[in-house]
Amino acid sequence: MHISRDVKQLEDILNSYLENPKKNPLHYSELSKIFKRLRRLDREIYLDYVEKLPAEPLGDLLLTLTEGQLKEVLDTININKIIKGIESLESDDATDVMQDIEEIDEELAKTIMEKMDYREKEEIKLLRRYDDDQAGAYMQTELFTASHTEKISDTIERLRVLKKKKELENINTLYITGDYNNLVASINLEDLILLDFNKTFREILLKTPEKYKPRYIRDEDEIEDVAKLFKEYDLTTMPVVDNHGLLIGRITSDDIYDILQEMATEQIYNLAGVDDEAESQKRVFEIARTRATWLTGSLFAGLVSATVIGKFQTTIGNLPILAALMPIVAAMGGNTGNQALTVTVRQLATGEIDHSNWTPNFLREIMIAVLNGLMFAVIVGTIIFLWKGDLRVALVIAAAMVVNLITAGLCGGLIPMVLKKLNVDPAVGSSVVLTTITDVVGFFIFLTLATLFVLKN
Repeated sequence: MHISRDVKQLEDILNSYLENPKKNPLHYSELSKIFKRLRRLDREIYLDYVEKLPAEPLGDLLLTLTEGQLKEVLDTININKIIKGIESLESDDATDVMQDIEEIDEELAKTIMEKMDYREKEEIKLLRRYDDDQAGAYMQTELFTASHTEKISDTIERLRVLKKKKELENINTLYITGDYNNLVASINLEDLILLDFNKTFREILLKTPEKYKPRYIRDEDEIEDVAKLFKEYDLTTMPVVDNHGLLIGRITSDDIYDILQEMATEQIYNLAGVDDEAESQKRVFEIARTRATWLTGSLFAGLVSATVIGKFQTTIGNLPILAALMPIVAAMGGNTGNQALTVTVRQLATGEIDHSNWTPNFLREIMIAVLNGLMFAVIVGTIIFLWKGDLRVALVIAAAMVVNLITAGLCGGLIPMVLKKLNVDPAVGSSVVLTTITDVVGFFIFLTLATLFVLKN
């Protein structure tokens, strides 16, 4: 009953949208949520409405689908409509969809490319030449440009016509090119209307060359460096040039937002030993396999700790309270180390620190660990003394706490830097190494001190 009512409500929204999109507009994110909800409630009705979608919203919807959902749509929708939907997208988004389709069905992707408009096809081929870590892979080829010899009034009229035809979207900057399509200047559209319409751009630039000097990036620049540049200077768009200085595209802030989100997600997953690509596929066996790889490392780390504990069986047998207290030392060390590790990895990812300026950060983490070590040594030592009334055990766990927390702070700040120096992602493997060190050091110091100062006295 409730499901039927929900489906009817969604149908009413979609019918209103399809009948008059201008009167009842839906942002593509809203449209995506509606379709995904409808799919969960009634897949047949969902596919029926997907077929009814015009090309432009269909293209936007394709961008938001998972691999399984996209395959379902590809099996249902006419290929010519799929092509129109892809062609309605901006070049970078069209390229993303084509890559997703290729991963599902290479033959279908090849057929779509063959039937696609020549210009759209060439734009996708251009973007696919770049590696995933290069700026060129994320740029849009859609630009609003003007020759330096063009009259400003003609440019404004051309902009009006292009916007009316909806051939330009999300445009806020005009790029001025030279005789060979080389980038010579960039002008915000809000500044454009303040210029003398009767003059050419060349005349304007000769008077104030520095004012419109373009900041640009190269197509082969690392995309992570580009993302940091956007964040540092609060940019909305940046032109992209090739090695010859020729203007070939632009990167916009919405693309950078997605990249930063992907980078953050990857860092979080890596710290937890989770493969983000495997997780997104939602295949249970694949997810279990990738997680098991990380858990195997944790297992061996645990065996190392168990070996250390095994060396002190006599001590633990004679003083059973130690078995209850050991996890406290190890856990506090692990948590302290993970705090320092997370902060350091994050600062490396955002470019706040590198090998040239990491020393102050490293020393700060050690000082924090020392202060926390002393504070919790007093707290834990006092609790144990009041609980068991044994001053020696209280002093031993307090000393072990200080040593292990300092070790944890040192390792948490140092391990990511060492991995970075070795060209290994600092987030990958750091936590396993850290946990192993803090567990081994914590157990060894605590049990050694207990052996020397409790049992032998």
